[in-house]
Amino acid sequence: MNSPKQTVTSKDVAKLAGVSQSTVSRVFISGSSVSEKTKQKVFEAAKALNYRPNAFARSLTTNESKLIGLVFPDADYPIHMKTLQLISTELQKQGYSAVLIPWQIDDNDNHSIPNIFQYRVDGVIAASATFNKSLYEECEEFNIPIVQYARVVKDTKSSHVVSDNYAAGQLAAQHFHHVGTKSAVYLTGNVPTYTNGEREAGFCSEFEELTGKQARVIEADYDYLDSLDTIRALFSESTQPQAIFCATDNLAMAVMDIARLEFNLRIPEDIQVIGFDDIPQAQWLNYQLTTFKQDFKRLARESVKIVVNQIQERNTSLVKLMIPVQFIERNTTQKIK
Repeated sequence: MNSPKQTVTSKDVAKLAGVSQSTVSRVFISGSSVSEKTKQKVFEAAKALNYRPNAFARSLTTNESKLIGLVFPDADYPIHMKTLQLISTELQKQGYSAVLIPWQIDDNDNHSIPNIFQYRVDGVIAASATFNKSLYEECEEFNIPIVQYARVVKDTKSSHVVSDNYAAGQLAAQHFHHVGTKSAVYLTGNVPTYTNGEREAGFCSEFEELTGKQARVIEADYDYLDSLDTIRALFSESTQPQAIFCATDNLAMAVMDIARLEFNLRIPEDIQVIGFDDIPQAQWLNYQLTTFKQDFKRLARESVKIVVNQIQERNTSLVKLMIPVQFIERNTTQKIK
């Protein structure tokens, strides 16, 4: 029977390299003052012994884990898996690793996080507006930098990187106006957020200014299936809207399915639809949805840049960055002549 394989420690490396154990530790800490000759001796000994530095032990020495917590409670939404990959890639470029922090539902149906400090993360990137404020308060208490990605929780004081939602709302209203739309609806979700509020405000104010008429705001559930009854009720009214701007592509697809399959409406002839996010399904032949594309790559890059700067420079100043969106015109809106 094979004997258990012994774990190689920094003490073994130090003995082979002819240096102290503390010197070995310093070699594997970025920025430590160790001569190149000594580094080379330690690296050669580590390679010969197949030694891998213990990240947790190193974090106790440096007081840094090189881990960034990512909090994505609704990761089943199509764009969020791509977002996780983008953020992880950007973190690796900066010498950090990502750890996905689990979440749970509290008594008020908010997503909450177990004690953030137990994960020994150096910083946090949070990409959902459904959390209660306790996450941000806890990060502030433990001096853990936190950056809000693409969403902003109301009444929180932390840096954020978001898309220009107000401008997107304005562009949607302008498009509807240019093709002669006289009645429009903004279909929103059931969770109030700063970013969604900006989108709604931009759309409603611009539509009223251009047409002299107020756009209706209707609240549904963000979930596709749970939104269907609200959408059915909208189309069952005696006067149907000519156009609907939806807070997400999921809602836009629900609108399209109900309109065509249950009310025999033609899109865009009878009703026009604009979504938001440009998820992969928006390009499917059955939808070909006009929507807004967020620059997720830049959102990820800027979020990582901010949180790393706050960690390394001990910079506590708030950064509020807004990234332009792109209007993607497909087949669910009439073409401007």
